[in-house]
Amino acid sequence: MDEYDIQQFVAFLKEEETKSYDQWLDEERATALDFYNGEPFGDEEEGRSQIVTRDVAEVVDYMTVSLLRTMVSGDKVVEFDHSDKGVAESATAAVQQEFMQGQDGYRFLHDWIKAGLLEKVSVAKVTVEEQPPRRFDGTISAEDLARLVSEQAEIVAAEDMGDGTVNVSAIIPQPPRFRDYVSPSEQTVFSGDARDLDDDCVYRGFRLDKSLSELAKMGFQTDGLSDDSTYSNGEQVANARDQNITDFWRQGFNRTGANRKVWYYEEYSTYDLNGDGIAELILSHRVGNQILLREDGSYAIDTIDEQPGVAWCPFPMPGRIVGQSLADKVMDIQRVRSVLMRQGLDNLYQTNAPRMLLNENAIGDTTIDDMLTVRANGIVRWQGSIKPEPLTLPFAAQSAFDVMEVMAGEKESRTGITRLNQGLDADALNKTATGTALMQAQGQQIEEYLARNFAEALARLFLKKYRLMKAFGRSMPVVIDGETQMIDPREWPDDMNVVVRVGLGSGRKDQRLQYRTMLLEIAQAAVQGGSRVFNDTNIYNNVKGIIADANLGNVRDLATDPDTLGEAEEKPDPAMVKAQADSMIAAQKLDQDKVKSEADQMLKAQQMQIDAQLAQQKLDYELQAAREKAALDEQLARDKAIFEANLATQKAQQEYQLAVMQIEMQREIAAKKVEEAELPKNRPGGDLDK
Repeated sequence: MDEYDIQQFVAFLKEEETKSYDQWLDEERATALDFYNGEPFGDEEEGRSQIVTRDVAEVVDYMTVSLLRTMVSGDKVVEFDHSDKGVAESATAAVQQEFMQGQDGYRFLHDWIKAGLLEKVSVAKVTVEEQPPRRFDGTISAEDLARLVSEQAEIVAAEDMGDGTVNVSAIIPQPPRFRDYVSPSEQTVFSGDARDLDDDCVYRGFRLDKSLSELAKMGFQTDGLSDDSTYSNGEQVANARDQNITDFWRQGFNRTGANRKVWYYEEYSTYDLNGDGIAELILSHRVGNQILLREDGSYAIDTIDEQPGVAWCPFPMPGRIVGQSLADKVMDIQRVRSVLMRQGLDNLYQTNAPRMLLNENAIGDTTIDDMLTVRANGIVRWQGSIKPEPLTLPFAAQSAFDVMEVMAGEKESRTGITRLNQGLDADALNKTATGTALMQAQGQQIEEYLARNFAEALARLFLKKYRLMKAFGRSMPVVIDGETQMIDPREWPDDMNVVVRVGLGSGRKDQRLQYRTMLLEIAQAAVQGGSRVFNDTNIYNNVKGIIADANLGNVRDLATDPDTLGEAEEKPDPAMVKAQADSMIAAQKLDQDKVKSEADQMLKAQQMQIDAQLAQQKLDYELQAAREKAALDEQLARDKAIFEANLATQKAQQEYQLAVMQIEMQREIAAKKVEEAELPKNRPGGDLDK
């Protein structure tokens, strides 16, 4: 390829990278992470409740545990299927063993499930990593030396010791390691118009911060390598996941020498690189505007058959990779419930510790300090006749809590995670066992739907892992039914299919055990009746499935494969067989009756315990109600006494004022009478003769 073609290819990659960025998707992912972490909403007020309910964390954590339990409970969630059943079984065991034991499979499943439930879609990547050779110095047998040679070990020195052993120094190549990674969403890019990562996706890739030293270890030239790209796409999600993570990244980018970091792109694009008019799947390695060069000077560009990414989305949308997350269904409910909880708590706080009404004319030198110092039997000093009074508010918190319960029901209907299937509904104790089982099954439909969606993604990942192990694997010991067998993945067929065994109501253990038990009873009856519909192999396979579903241990310790047995002995008399069967059935019936009797007794004991608990709860509620009523009566009596005392004081004051007024009036009347009764100073005299 000439330089012009390379620059055109780089321009195509950078254009597709720009198109792949979805700002709205990043914002929604960052918001979901903030809701999961219980971050404040940004509208909090000082002095008011700032609580944030954790509805998103509750449903995501519960569903993560539920799906994880299904995936790691010992079931064969994903099985390979082929006309050669032995090869399919060995491939299933080998890939499962490599997945769970060759790496931290549990942590991988946990991270992949949780990332999808929170961030709409999560991409996992299957890889094969070459391991450095191991140096060996020691004495081994001639057979072991021959085995090392067959494994392409480099024999540095060998000395025959003459006793059948060889003192050897060798460099032994190590088998590759097959590892799977959950790619963080801010480090994953793909075309937004694609329906799937494999079929019609023009561009997908992984963006990683790598030091020059790491790139050199990967076999790339780093002399003169510059990075003109800046981290912006996905920064919002990265900061929501880990606060100020970009600040730590920038420190690495500012270093010099081998520790300087650059943005490294591992890109899988559909591009017509050779100009034949047909776009091929191309793997390229890029930093900024430069395609990396290998140590031999060639461009790090290869035509490949398959890309390593697998996407899982909890609630897929038709025709798109990105669908909806479980968090999307709950975030608005968390917002509403948080607001209602804040309002209810604010009202409760104000009711329990109300504000005070204080007339300005009543404020003395110590009034404010006395009112702010709250303690038992404290004294509040004020001036004048108007005393401080509490600002009484109505108690409305219960209404907020009632609406919160309504929103909790809405959350249950959206997610399928109910109090019933969480074991939290005390009312369900009074329901029948059959009804409760039906309600639990109804509530588990969403769980089964999500389990099926994840299992489908896991099946695609296992198929990619199968192909990697077939291409790069070596002979390995695998435990199958308790026996260790040597499996060589290079001998596996190309036309292997994969089958999902969980989800949609048909993969639960309890159901499978019931069906298998019913089938076993039918097989026993058929064999006893002389039917040839079932043989020893059919019955053994059924028993094998029962042992696996019940997690009873190694099947070979509990049952014997009929294929490993010799010729069957002559069959006994059918009448004797029938008599033995009847005896066995009678014994089983007795055992069943005994089990039923014990179960009935256990149920009665549980019911009595439940009744006692309910009676105790009722008594506690009645005592609490009595205490509250007594406290209310005491408060009312105290308020009445205060009111009557105030009323008596006012009456006394009024009577006093009335008495004063009466005295004044009497004084005025008396004075007036005296004035009227006073004789004039000049009076006419009488006759002298009288």
